[in-house]
Amino acid sequence: MVRDLIVYPTVLSLEFAKDVRCFNDELFALIEDLKDTINENNLDGLSAFQIGNSYNVVLVKQDESTLLEMINPRLISYNGRVTAQESTAYYPGLTAITERYETIKVVYQDRDGNDKSLEVTGSLAIVIQRKIDYTFGATFIHKMSNNERKIFEKNLKKDEKSWLKRLLPL
Repeated sequence: MVRDLIVYPTVLSLEFAKDVRCFNDELFALIEDLKDTINENNLDGLSAFQIGNSYNVVLVKQDESTLLEMINPRLISYNGRVTAQESTAYYPGLTAITERYETIKVVYQDRDGNDKSLEVTGSLAIVIQRKIDYTFGATFIHKMSNNERKIFEKNLKKDEKSWLKRLLPL
């Protein structure tokens, strides 16, 4: 089922995501909802937090036809730094320059509870890092330089005014 995305100005939970302990039909239904929501909204990935679920579940597109399911993901090592222009469904229509790790190693569990690890670089590494941020109650705004954050917040205020105009026509 396609779920509604949590978008700004709705406040995200400041709690950490809860680790999944039961690999059951409830988890499988959540994974299917995430897949449906990603496909319907043409997204590169989602964390369960982005649809209002507190479980530590992240799905990302590996390519056009494959979604990587990561349950209880943890970033365990990283190397290098890269600057990237990012966007996120939480701030629709806005982008910002962030600094991320260039190469990451992630451990996680699959839908059957099997332990997995993955080393990635490039755009997939950036997407995974952004989705894991949500599991800690953060967005990409926490990865911006102070100067970039000021620019982003200024653009966010401009965008808020246009949202209000669309919601409350004069």
